[in-house]
Amino acid sequence: MPVADSIHEEEVLGKAYDARLIKRLAPYARPYLKLVIAGVFFMLLAAGVELCIPRVIREIVNGPFNMLAAEGDSAPAYNLLAWLALAYLGLVIVQFISQFAEAYLFQTLGQRAIFDLRHDLYARIQDYPLRFFDKNPVGRLVTRMTSDVEAIGEVFASGFVQLMGDMIVVLGALAMMFALSVPLTLIVIGALPVMGAITWIFRGRARNSFRDMRTKLASVNSFLNESVQGWRVTRIFGIERRQAARFDGRSRDFRDASYQTVFNFALFFPVVEIAGTLTIMVLVWYGARSILGGTLDAGTFFAFFFYTQMMFRPIREISEKYNVLQSAMASAERLFKIMDFGNDIKDPPQPKTPAIKGEIEFRNVWFAYDGDSGAGASPASGAAEAATPRWVLRDVSFKVPAGSSLALVGATGSGKSTIIALVMRFYDVQKGAVLIDGVDVREMTREHLRKAFSLVLQDVFLFAGNVFNNIRLGDETISRERVKEAARTVHADDFIDRLPEQYDSPVAERGATFSAGQRQLLAFARALAFDPRILLLDEATSNIDSETEALIQDALGKLMKDRTTIAVAHRLSTITASDNIVVLHKGEIAEQGSHEKLMAAAGRYSKLYRLQFSDEEPLKLGSGAGSGSEKAT
Repeated sequence: MPVADSIHEEEVLGKAYDARLIKRLAPYARPYLKLVIAGVFFMLLAAGVELCIPRVIREIVNGPFNMLAAEGDSAPAYNLLAWLALAYLGLVIVQFISQFAEAYLFQTLGQRAIFDLRHDLYARIQDYPLRFFDKNPVGRLVTRMTSDVEAIGEVFASGFVQLMGDMIVVLGALAMMFALSVPLTLIVIGALPVMGAITWIFRGRARNSFRDMRTKLASVNSFLNESVQGWRVTRIFGIERRQAARFDGRSRDFRDASYQTVFNFALFFPVVEIAGTLTIMVLVWYGARSILGGTLDAGTFFAFFFYTQMMFRPIREISEKYNVLQSAMASAERLFKIMDFGNDIKDPPQPKTPAIKGEIEFRNVWFAYDGDSGAGASPASGAAEAATPRWVLRDVSFKVPAGSSLALVGATGSGKSTIIALVMRFYDVQKGAVLIDGVDVREMTREHLRKAFSLVLQDVFLFAGNVFNNIRLGDETISRERVKEAARTVHADDFIDRLPEQYDSPVAERGATFSAGQRQLLAFARALAFDPRILLLDEATSNIDSETEALIQDALGKLMKDRTTIAVAHRLSTITASDNIVVLHKGEIAEQGSHEKLMAAAGRYSKLYRLQFSDEEPLKLGSGAGSGSEKAT
């Protein structure tokens, strides 16, 4: 997706309440219904206790204080004061316990719910076909798994249930105020429209500034991700200052947008406080006149004052909670878009599980990346585009007998890597069939199918960890001795043994501390350790110098022995010993045969070979090399 589209998606805030999204989030709270019930109980208890405290204050002022004023020192007055003070202390303790329990229970609910949500999201992403990753950049997925999931946690931890508690307090306080004094209550109610209008204006300003801030932040993140990945180009062309200036510009825009958000919040709370203070001033003026006139007692006024503060507090906090919930709903919207991406590569209901020997057949295969139907298709693809797909493979047919080798040759975009992707069922064909030992790959489970393969890519990916676990990829069935034997076979042990901790030596992210050739040797060891029936090699020696290439020629021969091998190759010298060579041109098979046969035919392959190696002595690489998975085209 273009950066502009990504930024646009980040700025969408949505509603603060979306019943459709709440309905989808509810199942994540359902397993923890006991926590919800307990949390609601303590929330109601806290609200009830909070509403009782001003009544106790009223009794203290009107009871013992009046008795002491009228009678002087009085044992009954002191006794009553002591009991009321104990009652007040008891209420405060119960309020503390209930508020603590409420916060703890709902925070626990939030953490458990987002744990389950993150688990489901990760499992869904892991199961998605490559089409999904073509459309979703890594940075976006990381954001969905982290910050968006955390934002959704606010719905459970401090969301709608807590808002319900605030409403109970507001309505309860209002009812108590009416019971205490109708005239004073009408003064407070008269101030509510003003505070409501202030809150409404702030909500709109905060929404716009918050959206602008998210847009600018998305721009900063996008540029940062791009510049970090392209640091080599930056250094090579000496454009550090120019890039720094561009980053400063975007960062400055984000800072200015943040200033606007801070300004709105800084303005809102004092304005609300002033409105509340003016209301209190009117209350004090009217209440003092009423007390002096004998129509209102001091205890009732004190209680009313506390209820007024109690009612204003949620109003002051509502805008902040509104933004939190609005952000959470926007995060939920984006997250569910990820989870709703259709998976069109599914296991059959009654799969076949043959013992795979390694025969591969393409039977009249037609394939286009933009031609898939179903939920997995791109929403951007129009009807006309879907009706006339851009075919990457056109009526391709060939067979690779078990234990033999096939090399794929052709210009960039001819469909070589697409064939690799279809063999492993990263995509499904639109027409024709891909068969393994006579069984359509769509009739097997993906796990059963892919266990038969090992794939050596041109761009080797190493995980952070150590050398040992990067070779066995966490498979407990692969022993340390088997890992060492695989490394010895492909001559990777030469550099591993020189590492400080040998096989336990740490591996940095993406194997940054290893050379390209070392990473590729580790990929060979990984492939051999898994003992596949079918070996796929993608320019397997492209990042290895000539001396290292000579060392692994015999290793490749052992690796490929009795295994079906498919090799994608641009260096034609590496595939001259392949049993069969398929030359692709614009998605069609232009010619196929052995190296000698194709050279004798003086066709496309012969021209490519003579052009590439007219002055070189060709290398013989065992029984084939190279295949895999360059970005399929």
